[in-house]
Amino acid sequence: MIGRTNKLPFNPIEWPGSPKDFTGDFNKGTCTTETVQRYVFGTRHITWDGRVMKYGHATGECASGYGAFNLAPVNISAVLALAVAEGDRTVTVTVTSGGYAADGEIAEDELAGGYLIINNATEDPQNFLIIGNDADVAVTTCKLYVDEPAWQAVAATGYSEVILNPYAHLHGDPADPVGRNCSCMGIPKRNLAATYNGWVQTWGPCWITPPNGATAPGYTDNDREVYMAQNGSVTGGASGTVIESGYQHVGFVIEHSDAGAAGPPLVMLQISI
Repeated sequence: MIGRTNKLPFNPIEWPGSPKDFTGDFNKGTCTTETVQRYVFGTRHITWDGRVMKYGHATGECASGYGAFNLAPVNISAVLALAVAEGDRTVTVTVTSGGYAADGEIAEDELAGGYLIINNATEDPQNFLIIGNDADVAVTTCKLYVDEPAWQAVAATGYSEVILNPYAHLHGDPADPVGRNCSCMGIPKRNLAATYNGWVQTWGPCWITPPNGATAPGYTDNDREVYMAQNGSVTGGASGTVIESGYQHVGFVIEHSDAGAAGPPLVMLQISI
């Protein structure tokens, strides 16, 4: 499905045998990186063995074998500029901050793949995927095109919030204190330099850089769960308080034959299908 203003393809479930345009950088398939944007960020690619890749944009360098984190700037502060009628598939908001540059100026289709939440504080919230948007260069109003019609009317005094596309702001090893609030969105298929676009793996068999010693997943008997450390490597459940302190679960160990040492580990990645 393509939004009225969106020029890029959405969410094709691509099999390796199907025609596709992996141009740029010597045509390296999902290992292609380039500054030209070919798909909407978050577009899904699936291989015959069930591995899932998502298309993303790096705002900071992301290394292969390590996690790529969502380091989005401030979400857009917006209020409804016009009332939303039941059945509407467009929503107009007044933008006061946010966007890629955090200045409230929004480029055409910059918000595609993000999310819109609206409610009037007395009824249930409505959550939509944004499939396109008009440009807003004057920090005034911005028209959003959403994936489904509104199922109830919301007055212009209602509440709205625009959440930026989480695959449009990938960064490796985000520094504290910001890094402690970032979630891993996938493992880059290859090194992804800042300002470049490429693919990160989110599901299926994947090698991720482990630490040496007792914190490596699978280091001890029955230690199968895998958690993401802030530096983009992985740690195991036997490392202490990873579960209690809220580390992100990213999968489980498929193969770790080198007992008592830091083996591969080959991980069944479980971030996003």
